[in-house]
Amino acid sequence: MRVLGAGHAFGTSACDSEDVGVGVCNSLVHPWSLCRVAIRRSSLFIASSHKPLDGDASAPYDPAMISRPLRRTPCPRDRRGSLAALAGLALAGVLAACGAPSATATRPGSRPAHVLSSNGARVGIVNAMGMEQAPILAAMRVTGVRVIDGYRFYLGTIAGRPVVDVRSGEKEYAAELATAVMDATFHPVASVLTGTAGARNPAVNVGDVVVSGFVVDKSSIHFHDRGFISPYTGVEMVVTHRSDVAGGLVGGFGAPGPTPADASRYGSGPAATTNRYEYFEALASPRSLVRLAERYRLGTTPRSVATGSSTATGTIPAVVDAGVIGSANQWTEPLADQELQNSLYQSDAGENEGMGFAYTNAQLGVPWLVVRGISDSPWYPSAYSGVLAANRAAAVGIYVVQHMPPHVVRTPSTLATLSPSSNAARAGYVVANRVDVTAAGAVTEVTYTAGTGGSVTEKWPFASEYTFAAGTAGASARTATSALVKPSS
Repeated sequence: MRVLGAGHAFGTSACDSEDVGVGVCNSLVHPWSLCRVAIRRSSLFIASSHKPLDGDASAPYDPAMISRPLRRTPCPRDRRGSLAALAGLALAGVLAACGAPSATATRPGSRPAHVLSSNGARVGIVNAMGMEQAPILAAMRVTGVRVIDGYRFYLGTIAGRPVVDVRSGEKEYAAELATAVMDATFHPVASVLTGTAGARNPAVNVGDVVVSGFVVDKSSIHFHDRGFISPYTGVEMVVTHRSDVAGGLVGGFGAPGPTPADASRYGSGPAATTNRYEYFEALASPRSLVRLAERYRLGTTPRSVATGSSTATGTIPAVVDAGVIGSANQWTEPLADQELQNSLYQSDAGENEGMGFAYTNAQLGVPWLVVRGISDSPWYPSAYSGVLAANRAAAVGIYVVQHMPPHVVRTPSTLATLSPSSNAARAGYVVANRVDVTAAGAVTEVTYTAGTGGSVTEKWPFASEYTFAAGTAGASARTATSALVKPSS
């Protein structure tokens, strides 16, 4: 969601079958009382690994198998978790009570695929705002409507492919809740979020589209009192045999919770941690969906639109970039603040719903993709085109729905999946371990874990990019990959 100038509980619908015709079915039943959950499952995968567990899918796994070393100890147990974590805990418990599918062994190194079978399995679409939902509905042949605790789900087809679309409302928790209702009610084989965002990379311009190689919660920051910042461990998730968290970046593990037998002496909890509770700093989309989205051709954008200058002439190429979506319930305009955020979380687009959407789908094992049209850029403060951005994001999302293969291969995105001009690809990391700053908040040094597993500390090399002069929309030609390269440290 991105707009200038600008909660409720959920339940299972009282209608046990999908509506025929354009009818409305209102939810009047206690949440989850009909419990028809049949989320398609996969064997549990190690985050940042392609290796599933053989045998019992509920068995714990070895943290040593995670390719990205843990950077810190787990979050102290007496601190409050986020609403997103609490919603995930509740949802996991409810789904377990409804009955989990039996575990199956998967050959090590293989990846199960979600199957778009001939029985009408749907693709889910989530939009935060009406402006973002309108182009999706315009492309749909709507055959039914279901209202579940206020959320209006439109059922129908796009180019013959069954879909369900919902407007979630703005911000993370709204998107998370609507996605949870959608996943548990309609069991989509894949989910796509389309909408608008602001540029967080000088090579990304108004009119471009950024798709999620990764999504990060850029608000998860620990501001230390000794002149540096670090990630605040990420968002906690209950990982089950359904969950698909492969490729995610893990910041730590939570402690086992109390039981009736030990609650009276639990205190602040045991020192031991459990692999069932993981803190994720980043979640990765399936690489196959990212590559599919990149095939769409956007055309060009008038330079006057990209720069916000009525005197600018000509056009610039509009592209679909595979990048990192920086998600948070915040809006940051000054370039200096963008620089501080990006030094820790290397984002290419900034928005407000992606992490909640990705979190729910990852926990429930539904393949997902975030598609963001760029409506504005801090490098060009006068530029804003929300409708153009919403329409282009919808066009890419519709293309993905139309061309989604029968088997959605869920191998996760990696740093190598990202476009060469993305901030993370050029920096060599998605999430830093530590960023040193001056008393005035200027970035001086960054420490991150390299792809080889070793720790790298270097002087911050990108300061010159967080000036108005670094914008690429006003240049005579697009300079996404040639001019923007990582300087020598």
